[in-house]
Amino acid sequence: MRFFAPCCVLCDAKVTGAISLCEPCLEDLPRIKTTCYQCGLPLESKLEASLCGQCQQSLPPIDYLISSLHYAYPVGYLVSQLKFQRDLTYAKIFAQLLLTTLQQQYKARHSELPEIIIPVPLHKKRSRQRGFNQALEIARPIAKELNIPILVNAIERIKHTEAQSLLSALERRKNLHNSFVFSKPITAEHIVLVDDVVTTGTTVYELATLLKKSGVKKVGVWAVARATISK
Repeated sequence: MRFFAPCCVLCDAKVTGAISLCEPCLEDLPRIKTTCYQCGLPLESKLEASLCGQCQQSLPPIDYLISSLHYAYPVGYLVSQLKFQRDLTYAKIFAQLLLTTLQQQYKARHSELPEIIIPVPLHKKRSRQRGFNQALEIARPIAKELNIPILVNAIERIKHTEAQSLLSALERRKNLHNSFVFSKPITAEHIVLVDDVVTTGTTVYELATLLKKSGVKKVGVWAVARATISK
């Protein structure tokens, strides 16, 4: 597995920066501008601090979600290269993009950073198949830069489920129900979950529910990409 490509991963142009994307491709990425401040769903409205219709009806168990990109081309390609081609160059790209967004968002909101980062865990079988956890690889550089500890083995995924991308929202909820358990106690009051893509939010909602039942007061999510429309 490699960590840096000297050429742009999208157009093969030579790169001079810290990540393997040239400036034009970097500028063309589908950036998220306005979101629901609770679930992070991208909104067409230009108003700040808006709630989406779904959150107005029923608030999710997470307290906020920050993401950098719409889950649109070429983000799906970049995610697949990381997950299925085992190329950690893409993890470095994602970490830098997300870190930039986080620094902007926390400064704008005057919010406190979380005490602990928890990468969304994979089931042991999938982890063996893939050889790594993409959420952990994205979280590592961010945690180092922000000086926040990572908890890797505090929560275990005990159900080996079908790929969530193949399921409807209802099927995803059934698929993940009671999928996570604590491996060791967590005492922090403010925790953030890190993942590559949030689509319906089912996975992070399940984890947030578990954490809040244990006494965690605030659970945020940092994701590289957020799907515009929940499936």
